[in-house]
Amino acid sequence: MLLFCDIRDPLKLSPVSFNTDKYLSVESHGGVRQVTPALWTEALNVYRPDLVAAMADTVTDLEAKNKRIIRSVDRSLRWLDENLAKAKELDIPLFAHVLGHTSTEERARSAKETAQRDVQGFVVNVLGLSHDQIPTLIRATVDNLPQDKPRLAYGLATPEKILEGISNGIDLFDGSYAYKATQKGRAIVFKFGKELKETEEAAAAKTLNLWDPNFAHDFDPIDASCGCNACSRPHTKAYIHHLLNAHEMLGPLLLMSHNIYQLDQFMAAIRDSIESNRFEQDKETFMQHFSHAIESDGMKGHVDEVDSESLGVPLKKKRTIL
Repeated sequence: MLLFCDIRDPLKLSPVSFNTDKYLSVESHGGVRQVTPALWTEALNVYRPDLVAAMADTVTDLEAKNKRIIRSVDRSLRWLDENLAKAKELDIPLFAHVLGHTSTEERARSAKETAQRDVQGFVVNVLGLSHDQIPTLIRATVDNLPQDKPRLAYGLATPEKILEGISNGIDLFDGSYAYKATQKGRAIVFKFGKELKETEEAAAAKTLNLWDPNFAHDFDPIDASCGCNACSRPHTKAYIHHLLNAHEMLGPLLLMSHNIYQLDQFMAAIRDSIESNRFEQDKETFMQHFSHAIESDGMKGHVDEVDSESLGVPLKKKRTIL
């Protein structure tokens, strides 16, 4: 396992406060912090991660003018040079953000300039951008990067986007899909490649909503073929459903362990598919087999029944989670 550090969280798109040539505004638990190259270096000294991402003036405004996009590329290149020198002093591999936002011209320029630096990898950020724009913007970036260094993408977290990203030259992805599924009370059940059994069923669900009352008496594991702890006895769908209803910490913990395991298996199946020259065929099979509708939050609108008799109090409370 490797520790990769970045100032921004790829889990969500946060509006960026005002940035200057001297500092980068970053949202934190304590409010907005102004991160300077000196503070970035100080954090690097403390954490000593296996990999680190350089500072980047990421644009989040979808209506940003070209002048703002150009300024973000220029500013990030200056920070990159400063960060790279410090990372080399500490012998920590550095990934550089490739900027350009919605401009294919600026993405190409940023990629060409960044590729001239002695970095160990690249971050391609398409978080929050239109689905129709993403393939073109990725190609504008990747086509100008060396093939012998890894490309990490932010904003391609769902299974469908991961597969599309691979087709467009992306190597690494953030694992936020597992976390988001867990937060919704959903368990990953999709398969890929050899693991996806032939069936006539179409538009199958990629996840199970364990908030669903239908699982209250389902004493089977989430996935009998899964090797994670949550799918081993005595854990069952009914048990995890109960834990979610009772707001027990163990519920999300078991779900998260399962979802991380399944996402890891998904990536392993993709690697096997690529090595066997079946990737595009397996990708097409996956897209035809599973539903690609947005998965709702199982908790919202759920009538939460707490059986307090188990606590020695003969009373039941109901509330609806909005």
